[in-house]
Amino acid sequence: MGAILFTYYHVDKWGNLVAVDLLPYIVAAVVSIVLICCVVSLVRRVLANPFHYPYFVERFDVSGRRNVKINDLIDRFMLEPANWEKIVAERSYIQEWKAQQEEYLKTCSLRKRRERQYAETLDDAHAFQFVTCREQTRYRQRNYVKTSYKVSVDDSVMAVSWDWVVNRRNRLAAINDEATLRDYHARNQRKLMTKQLREQIARRDNYTCQMCGKYMPDGVGLHIDHIVPVARGGKTVPSNLQVLCSKCNGRKGAR
Repeated sequence: MGAILFTYYHVDKWGNLVAVDLLPYIVAAVVSIVLICCVVSLVRRVLANPFHYPYFVERFDVSGRRNVKINDLIDRFMLEPANWEKIVAERSYIQEWKAQQEEYLKTCSLRKRRERQYAETLDDAHAFQFVTCREQTRYRQRNYVKTSYKVSVDDSVMAVSWDWVVNRRNRLAAINDEATLRDYHARNQRKLMTKQLREQIARRDNYTCQMCGKYMPDGVGLHIDHIVPVARGGKTVPSNLQVLCSKCNGRKGAR
């Protein structure tokens, strides 16, 4: 029965019924297809980009936290000497990796192609990647029973160069590693809010809330507000200060 499936019958010029075994042709066709697929796969592998940039990646778990400032996380990370050593070691490894690839390019086959692929792989501007991630609960169902499991999901990514990292570390060193740059800025800006400056702003705004117009000549309930909050880089200078009543100031802070 199997032989009949691969047998082709035709009538020759003398009128004879001739059976032709198709199996060898089918086998040859299958072998040819397999060989072609293998060759295509091999060519793709040979032509594929062999370079993989060695990024430095540090993840921060911020599960359950709101209003996370990734710069603060990076600052706190770099303030730890052991973590700074990790960053420096990665920088050295990246430099060593680049030197090895450049040596390889001098003697490799497909040199022009490899040089182009290497140039496309280089990504020094984003060599150091800091990622915030959060744990999320997922569910799977089997036999009508739901079971939960946790997965870590990337929330945000900040990718920077070595120059950015060094500049950031130098700025932290300049304040004696006392705090994150944002906290230090906020602390210093609040120190600048002197009694004299408060009185100057109150007189300038005529003791009147700049949002609702409430007049407070006795100063009760009068607040001096940073228009651009200190936490967002605002400075304690007259152009960034205004009079608000306690109700409007509280409403603004709740936004």
